[in-house]
Amino acid sequence: MAAAGPAGATALSRVPADWPQRQHSRSLRLGAIDWHVQVAGSGPTVLLLHGTGGSAHSWAALLPALAAQATVVVPDLPGHGFTTGATLADLTLPRIAQHLLALLAALKLPAPALVAGHSAGAALALRLALDGPGPAPRVLGFAPSLVAPPEAYTRWLAPLVNPVATAGPVARLMARVASPSGLIDLLLGSTGSTLSPEQRAPYKRLFADRAHVQGAVGFMAAADLPALNADCSRLRSPVAMVLGARDRWIPERLLRPVIKRHLPRADVQAWPGGHLVHEEDPTRAAARVLELLNESS
Repeated sequence: MAAAGPAGATALSRVPADWPQRQHSRSLRLGAIDWHVQVAGSGPTVLLLHGTGGSAHSWAALLPALAAQATVVVPDLPGHGFTTGATLADLTLPRIAQHLLALLAALKLPAPALVAGHSAGAALALRLALDGPGPAPRVLGFAPSLVAPPEAYTRWLAPLVNPVATAGPVARLMARVASPSGLIDLLLGSTGSTLSPEQRAPYKRLFADRAHVQGAVGFMAAADLPALNADCSRLRSPVAMVLGARDRWIPERLLRPVIKRHLPRADVQAWPGGHLVHEEDPTRAAARVLELLNESS
């Protein structure tokens, strides 16, 4: 999976000219992984982590406001987007957390003051806070994926979560049929979020790529949420969560009890919107990031 492409190609060379916030994109190869990461601004480090099937583009509308006050680091996670070279073994939460620590070190940036994640990216943010050296960063989760995906989510992707799905032919088939069949519109519609055609376009381009499909499926299959939730009792840094009141993938009624049990001190808010709540209201999402960042300084 996640082949590196033609000899000499870099992550940056694979990013389309019109990709959201491409002016901040760069390539960085660390071992077998060729990272696509966007870096903008100056000040304390803020790390933004997308969810399963996403990429750095999901944070594009937040980037200008955040970069005015912070150094914002937005990677395509291993197996996703234009970051290539990861194996299936690299897609567990602990392994990705270690890869992210190596990426930050290679960028010669201070440890993050705040890590914000969406969906599975929020679970990864918690893992990073638990496993990283030194003081743990403040964590902000948007529609955090801390419970098993419900029917609205698994209806589309669960049939692929098995060893056969991680093989190239299945991923190639899904990539071939996803965009022209309208599958991505159905998938995004099932989130409870309303996105514009411009916001949907990057997802359609991503899911036309076999390696991205394979990485997304592998990431979803590798997430050990029970282990993460059990470990959260060790976390001492402040945690905040934003839930989507219309989220059909990770419903508020299922998520609140899990947060209360494993992160009882978390600051929890519910906003109008679905699972892609940070994309539906990026102005409010950016303001929430900056509010928490200022509290940590």
